[in-house]
Amino acid sequence: MRYWIGALLLSLSGYSQATELVVYTWEYYLAPEVKNRFEQETGIHIKEVNYDSDEARNRLLSGGYPPEFDIVSIDSLSLKDPVWKDLYIPMPEAITKQNTAIDPTFTANCGKLSVPYMWGSIGIAYRQSQVKKSITRWQQLFEPEPSLSGRIVMVDDTFDLISVALKVAGYSINTHNKAELEAAYHLLQKQRSFVAAYQLSFAAAVDGNVGKKIAAAMVYSGDFYALQQNSPYKDWRYVVPEEGSPLWLDCMAILKTSLHQQEAEQFLTFLTRPDIAVINGKALGFTPALQKAYLPTSILNNAVSYPPNPQLQRSEFYDADVSGDSLRSAIYFAVLK
Repeated sequence: MRYWIGALLLSLSGYSQATELVVYTWEYYLAPEVKNRFEQETGIHIKEVNYDSDEARNRLLSGGYPPEFDIVSIDSLSLKDPVWKDLYIPMPEAITKQNTAIDPTFTANCGKLSVPYMWGSIGIAYRQSQVKKSITRWQQLFEPEPSLSGRIVMVDDTFDLISVALKVAGYSINTHNKAELEAAYHLLQKQRSFVAAYQLSFAAAVDGNVGKKIAAAMVYSGDFYALQQNSPYKDWRYVVPEEGSPLWLDCMAILKTSLHQQEAEQFLTFLTRPDIAVINGKALGFTPALQKAYLPTSILNNAVSYPPNPQLQRSEFYDADVSGDSLRSAIYFAVLK
């Protein structure tokens, strides 16, 4: 009996001292089965702290973040800003070269401070029962039919919000032309009266002020499934607009201040294994940053996960120099003030 109690206390003591990695990331962005499998294989526990916009994340990171943070999910555009170079450790080659399945284009975009995680499009989600004409273009969120007025949700993000307006105007999301950016500004200003909220679509769905009235939303591809789950309505449809889309790429980086860098490297090695990446992507509804040959048909043939080729050809990733464009920040704050 005394031996059994001693063994139990030893077990509990060991459990309480188990390593815990804290990942700062979007909500619904790590599949529970993937976290559980990693913990079963290694004994290392994964704890999430969530943010709801790139701006909120970047403000916290630049202003001094909790010391227990280990890993950050961050978009490739933000990583191109030199301000972050002193925040993260260079990614060890053991992780970046562990397999040939990761698409080298994504590896190049995430750079030396991170590993590619997920990518996708930005599209439109809309309730089919609430529109007379199917939505196929960004233009239809900027000049909506009367039934959508005051029932549209747009993403609260400096670059993506302006980029869809640039697509409406027929310009590249990477433009630095002042007249083209001003055209996007005027489109966003004109659209304001039609917009119910600037926030993530799935968060808007549970917002008591707007949740039941929203009928169309600007949506990050994988968030569409969270919107469906959170909304009381089941007639949502997702479309990548004909004008094309800003394409996003998220990466995983390890903070220099992490007290568990070795374990963090172990987790990112696990997370980017092709089999684990596919399990994670299928569970979340996002597309892993793998070469096309490693993706199952259930992802490749799903327009939410993988944009149809005509729209993909008109879509763009951000160039590195866009991150330092102060005019975009001025436009963003002028529209949302």
